[in-house]
Amino acid sequence: MGTPIAMLFSRCLPFGIQAIQTCKMAFYAVASGRKAGVYETWAQCEEQVKGFQNAKYKKFKTRQEAELFVNPNSSYAPKELSVPLGVKQSQPASWRTKVEKPKYTEAWPEEDHDLAEDELNAAMNEVEGDPRPSSSDTLVEATNRKRRANADQDRKNKVPKHASKISEAAGIKHVGAFQFEIDAEGYVIVYTDGSCINNGRPGASAGYGVYFGPNHRLNAAKPVQGRVTNNVGEIQAAIHAIKTALDLGIEKLAISTDSQFLINSITMWVADWKRRGWKLANNQPVKNVVDFKELDALLQNKSLKVKWNYVEAHKGIQGNEMADKLAREGSALYKQQKS
Repeated sequence: MGTPIAMLFSRCLPFGIQAIQTCKMAFYAVASGRKAGVYETWAQCEEQVKGFQNAKYKKFKTRQEAELFVNPNSSYAPKELSVPLGVKQSQPASWRTKVEKPKYTEAWPEEDHDLAEDELNAAMNEVEGDPRPSSSDTLVEATNRKRRANADQDRKNKVPKHASKISEAAGIKHVGAFQFEIDAEGYVIVYTDGSCINNGRPGASAGYGVYFGPNHRLNAAKPVQGRVTNNVGEIQAAIHAIKTALDLGIEKLAISTDSQFLINSITMWVADWKRRGWKLANNQPVKNVVDFKELDALLQNKSLKVKWNYVEAHKGIQGNEMADKLAREGSALYKQQKS
């Protein structure tokens, strides 16, 4: 009586044969738990969700509903068909779910990665800490820097220590057939952003955006490659911007990003990661190491000088808002290519 069929018969047997024909098994869908999936008993489901923070699960009457709860972006079709031996039967048209190619709209859900970004950055600060004073630092300089770092506890993780203020356009620079806005120091201004819809959940789709200016031909909205997370989008956006600059022979590039984690990673922690064989201070491997290695290698190119600008997200700054929109379009493209 241990098989699903036996369990079904034992459940319905007291009510007669007709009841057996109409009795349906329950399906327990786990969208967020130790292992997402569809389970046929509560005991199996409970193992995945009991004690799991923010577990998401629900009971359904049909497997189709349960599958869609676990992965809303998937279409469901029975895995087996009853067909005569040796006869190949095509899938009925009714099973082919027609899904329109997703397009970015303003109605797409807002991302909730801002809080996660702050928490991640704070956690990484605890692991990695501030960079050690260089040999050229005097004791007074080191002491003053430490005092400044602790002066405002409420904002210690809000603005990366090695970021510049947001660059204001001070002129126009022509490079080949393209023109760019530059700041007062002659740096070409570019905004980058990453996006991930359903970040950290089944069916996540991620992309990145690179914005040089209104209707600029080098603006880009791309799906991510590799891991599907918001941070990957942030890193790959910076990689794309730097590669574009190198291809055009741009000598100075100011990357404006709302990712304090990206800035801290590449300006504060990456040197120690490399020294430890791409390991964190707690000896755990660096996540997104492939992308960080590529970004670090690009930054070693002496023909391009890069500075990092931190810009707070969702504050009405046009460049950041447009990079965000492009990044969300990149997420839509990721979803499209996976559908």
